[in-house]
Amino acid sequence: MINERLVGVLAVGAAASIWGTLGYFAKLLYAEGVSFEALVAFRAVIGWVAVLTFLTLAKGLGSLRVARRDLVFLAPLGLVGIGAFYLLYFFTVRESAVGTASILLYSSPAFVTLLAWAFLREPLGLTRVVALGLTFAGIGLVVGAFDLGALEVTPFVLATGLLSGLTYGLYSIFGKPVAGHLGPATVLSYALGFGAVLLVVAAFPTLGTLAGLPLWSYALLFVLAVVHTTLAFALYTFGLRRLEAGRAAIVATVEPVVAGALGVFLLGEELTTLKVLGALLVLSGAALAQVGPGTAVSPGKASEASR
Repeated sequence: MINERLVGVLAVGAAASIWGTLGYFAKLLYAEGVSFEALVAFRAVIGWVAVLTFLTLAKGLGSLRVARRDLVFLAPLGLVGIGAFYLLYFFTVRESAVGTASILLYSSPAFVTLLAWAFLREPLGLTRVVALGLTFAGIGLVVGAFDLGALEVTPFVLATGLLSGLTYGLYSIFGKPVAGHLGPATVLSYALGFGAVLLVVAAFPTLGTLAGLPLWSYALLFVLAVVHTTLAFALYTFGLRRLEAGRAAIVATVEPVVAGALGVFLLGEELTTLKVLGALLVLSGAALAQVGPGTAVSPGKASEASR
């Protein structure tokens, strides 16, 4: 009999590896003239249709029914955890190295820890304080904050990268009130729906960049929408049912490793000793954030849907 935990690790690792290719594929599409706004709008809309189709076929239309009070949480979940997150992250990918954008995104566990402490009264504890220190020290090394005159990214891009981590983490915070009684696929369908509305509005002036692309570009857009959203979500959820959320989040740190490797080997992005050290500190902080007092909102739960 196959070990259930091993199956869970493999499923979560596969999902994280798929997400790790997001930045590389986005760079390819940017080179074809696709705007980041149009890219994320297309991904959200097609991903939403794919999730709705899967959910309807698997569980029927009844699974889409939610109480009106749930919409109070599902709307900001989609507008912030999907809409704002997609815009901030894919803008950061466009303006920086793929590996850098991915590491900035991994500030998310630190933000979730702080938000859960501030608003959900979760205990902080020494372990998580150390995790926060490791995370932000690592980010400083990755972007070159030790020499403000030679920052790898502009202050604005640094801000959008950190805000992508914040909005990514907010998916956990907004999702907590509905996670106990709504299935993950139902939550994702509403989140993608609300997020898609915001993203289409934001992308409207640049939707023309989706016209006249080579056939492979359209194929890649559909891959980003279906494989990176629906399939990766299904894999992560499947794995999460066989692993503790904290352990799944630690396994998912393979994502920035994949992203960084693709950036270095396929895009020729620079890799320095300080960047490697910074990335290790950030990932150590993300892993350490899963340890400590019992948590109502695991930082790793953000990965479950909002990618």
